[in-house]
Amino acid sequence: MKNSGFTLIEILIVTLIIAFIIVFSSYFYQKFSKSTFVIDESAGLVVNILNLARQKAIIGEENDNWGVWLINTSTQDYFYLFKGTTSSLRGRYELPREVSFFDFSDNTIVFQKLSGDTNSTTIKLGFNSNFFKTIKVSTSGAISVE
Repeated sequence: MKNSGFTLIEILIVTLIIAFIIVFSSYFYQKFSKSTFVIDESAGLVVNILNLARQKAIIGEENDNWGVWLINTSTQDYFYLFKGTTSSLRGRYELPREVSFFDFSDNTIVFQKLSGDTNSTTIKLGFNSNFFKTIKVSTSGAISVE
């Protein structure tokens, strides 16, 4: 009579392989979700400040245009909220060190007083050119994230 079934060694090997797969997949999932969260939060901050600048321009706060100035450095990227020109800065906002601005057509986005109109601009924000969010500002001042 021939015995059929699995030996203890075979069961242990299969269990070990499954455990390795679970450990590696959970590690990469956590890393990916943290990266996605950081980029989403950074893009959200930029969009909020762009909307704030547009709202201040539309209501004519301090009787001037309002804008956002993007600064791209080798150590940490940041941006300013400003009134009128970049010489009248009102707030500085920093991106996390691992997140950068790249591929933006203009580093200053100025919203016109009372209308909120601006030049059409696209800003990419992320870890690198393969993992990013795109923020689009239309000439009417509408802001969207892709």
